[in-house]
Amino acid sequence: MRKMKIGLALGSGAARGWSHIGVIKALKQTGIDIDIVAGCSIGSLVGAAYACNKLSALEQWVCSFRYWDVLRLMDVSWGRGGLLRGERVFNHYRDIMPVTDFDHCSRRFGAVATNLSTGRELWFCLVYTSP
Repeated sequence: MRKMKIGLALGSGAARGWSHIGVIKALKQTGIDIDIVAGCSIGSLVGAAYACNKLSALEQWVCSFRYWDVLRLMDVSWGRGGLLRGERVFNHYRDIMPVTDFDHCSRRFGAVATNLSTGRELWFCLVYTSP
């Protein structure tokens, strides 16, 4: 009998999305192994870190935040596409996750975004994972 595959979908939610780290850790502690992870917004950041075995580095970075650090990361946007642009978070995130190619991740990963010109959904995903 084949082993059941388990997927995890992580959502958006700005700072609340960091709680996905705790959810993944709790699942692992109970012996649930996640085979594929997908996310949008903050969920895609956490999901990518997990897929590429960088979750503890991300957790350390997030746990080091103080109130003013969080405020400095916010780049408010009054235009289309959401309240926060996220550029500052992404710039710092690249220090933790320098991976630009998900071929070397240990789990399958997908991220979803919206094309702001058309309003259509875009999926970025890895079809093959390294053994």
